[in-house]
Amino acid sequence: MIISDLKHFEQERHLWPAAIGRGIDYILSRNLGEAEAGRYDLEGDNGHLMFANVQEVVTRPAEEQLPESHVVYTDIQFLVSGEEKLCFYKVHPDAKLIDNKFETHDVAFYETDPAQLETGILLTPGMFAVCFPSDIHRPNCSITEASANKKIVVKVHKDLLQL
Repeated sequence: MIISDLKHFEQERHLWPAAIGRGIDYILSRNLGEAEAGRYDLEGDNGHLMFANVQEVVTRPAEEQLPESHVVYTDIQFLVSGEEKLCFYKVHPDAKLIDNKFETHDVAFYETDPAQLETGILLTPGMFAVCFPSDIHRPNCSITEASANKKIVVKVHKDLLQL
């Protein structure tokens, strides 16, 4: 997982895969923070290599959000407005799948495991987290109370991250 913000983006981008930097560049150069909710194709035919989902969501208590992971796409979760806690932990053999939609939607949901120690990241506007396929993550969690958020989730295909 990568956690950063726009203040440090230019000085850190050389440390990350190039596709992650391009994803942030697209958010900025295409003014996606001002775009209406929906899908925006960025790279590849019909955006199959990289696309952005502009979302307007209301955060909920972490207990109401299911942990999830992906196998094909890496997420860049960029917060435009509001506040959010994003919880995560690494994929492990004992993680209990409760809804496997990898084949149809590149997502699987996991049972909440009270014994699993999640790390919580507090996101404020201009911050972003990069969730790789090895990161089980629980987005859109409220910090203290429900918050109306606007966020952009850029989906980066694994082919763009190959060395």
